[in-house]
Amino acid sequence: MNDRIQYLDQFWLRIEQAVPAVIAGILIFLVFLTAAIIARRLLRRLAGRVKADKRPLAGLAGETVYYTGLVIGSITGLGTMGIDVSALIAGLGLSGFALGFALRDAVSNLIAGILILVYQPYRYGDKISVAGNSGVVSDINFRYTVLVGEDGSTIHVPNGTMFSNSVVVAPHTDK
Repeated sequence: MNDRIQYLDQFWLRIEQAVPAVIAGILIFLVFLTAAIIARRLLRRLAGRVKADKRPLAGLAGETVYYTGLVIGSITGLGTMGIDVSALIAGLGLSGFALGFALRDAVSNLIAGILILVYQPYRYGDKISVAGNSGVVSDINFRYTVLVGEDGSTIHVPNGTMFSNSVVVAPHTDK
């Protein structure tokens, strides 16, 4: 019986010692969460003030800042609580490598889409030809550039193809 009381005393003592660290970890996470939410809202407001063709970039920046803040806040909060996060960080690194390798085409199209939106080698309404496809640009998103062919067909050309091949942009003819 005496051993049980001593065990319970030690158990409650450990809990009392851990509570401040747990509260500090939760507060740190909440600070990061609040900052991430504010940053995302600010970037969404900024997206409303930029040109329509740049809005997807501002939206992507907002989501990137938000999720980066959540991950960093989670890791920092857990570390403050006394949890060893070195294995978690190593696991994130290995998972990121594996996902990057598995999704290399999607990531390639995403990065190419961002670069196309930034450098704007062609714009909405331009008539272009690339890799045997031609049409008028109706949409540029992070994965595809959407063309409307002369016969009215919709052609989705991956941005990786758009970025790695020669694109012929027909000159505008004002009537």
